[in-house]
Amino acid sequence: MTPQLFLREPRRMKQPRKDALREQLVIAAQRIEQLARENLALRDTIDRACAELGSAVPDPTN
Repeated sequence: MTPQLFLREPRRMKQPRKDALREQLVIAAQRIEQLARENLALRDTIDRACAELGSAVPDPTN
């Protein structure tokens, strides 16, 4: 038998400090901004390559 008459609920894990959460949020936001800039740069590269290919291919309707 247990020495307690009523069993306690299991203890919950303590939440991380707000400073740690804010720091993680800042890191995540910076990563999102970096990926967005990279995405735009890649889109520009693709658009330029498509434009160059489009001008190199003769128009089939002529």
